[in-house]
Amino acid sequence: MPVVYMRRAKARDLESIASILKSAKGYLREQGLDQWQGDYPNQDTVQADMDHHQAYVLMVDDAVAGYAAAFEGEDPLYSEMAAGSWLVDGHDYASIHRFALSDAFRGQRLAPRFMTALISYFYAQGARDFRIDTHPGNMPMQKVITNNGFEKRGSINMAEGDGISTERWAYQLIIKD
Repeated sequence: MPVVYMRRAKARDLESIASILKSAKGYLREQGLDQWQGDYPNQDTVQADMDHHQAYVLMVDDAVAGYAAAFEGEDPLYSEMAAGSWLVDGHDYASIHRFALSDAFRGQRLAPRFMTALISYFYAQGARDFRIDTHPGNMPMQKVITNNGFEKRGSINMAEGDGISTERWAYQLIIKD
């Protein structure tokens, strides 16, 4: 049985992460979605995540199986909702972005495990409010989000590139002590 765990991304993971994001873009394109169909996210995005200590990978044995960026504190993307409202206002929450799994591991139910690992890690750091967003048509990601207890709270707008829809559904999870 393989060992599955999450850790901070390292410089040596950059090529694997870039490959995961490239394949995720292809998967979204196959689904007919315009999400991630521009330059974003790219290697510079991941490098910035690493520089800010916000880059995490899901490992299966020695292979990078997934990538996500996550951090605590105010996220400018979530400061203004186009529709709806957050359950709790304030700047004390954890945001999850750029959540993607490798094609090589698709169908192994690793996405829920990765999401649980991220939530558990930030919970241990003191976070009780979690936020995430996805494209309205990204049904697989919506399933991962809602199956992990997140509730749809409204929509936000995201500048992702020319010709790319900007609406993203925003979700929130509040864990009470």
